[in-house]
Amino acid sequence: MNTNLEEFSYLWEDSDWALLKFNASPSEKEPRYAIVNTRTKHGLLVSDDTLYQDLKETMRKKGVRIVSGL
Repeated sequence: MNTNLEEFSYLWEDSDWALLKFNASPSEKEPRYAIVNTRTKHGLLVSDDTLYQDLKETMRKKGVRIVSGL
């Protein structure tokens, strides 16, 4: 899938979107992130794993809020 990340720019331009930080297991040293809407409490599902990783990395670089709970 060749998708332009700018199609998803609302994720870093709209303050309702955030990265939900969590650890799947105590042995994981690096946190994992899910893309969530803090107003609606919904997560964003993306079927392409590479695209999802790119979106999360772009959101981090753009300074999107990181939350630990909804």
